[in-house]
Amino acid sequence: MTKPVDFSDAIPNPYFETLSREVTFRLDFRSIEYFHKLGEPYGLRAEEMIYRYLRHLAGSGYSADLGLLTLEERKLLEESLAEDTDTAADA
Repeated sequence: MTKPVDFSDAIPNPYFETLSREVTFRLDFRSIEYFHKLGEPYGLRAEEMIYRYLRHLAGSGYSADLGLLTLEERKLLEESLAEDTDTAADA
């Protein structure tokens, strides 16, 4: 059996604040219910399930395809449309 460790002289982790941050965001009821049902078999609250789910996604490198144009794609599209407008006006 290992000897008990004495933590009486321990100092708080100076990096704790940089390791995590509290965030607040709004979710619709349907999403909350989804995570509530997802966590039920494990005895986890919806909050804990959302935390674990997001952490898993972030750690896996998953990139969601939301079907939206990125800022760069929007800029290129606007430039292309402006060129087409200029060309049509010249004709």
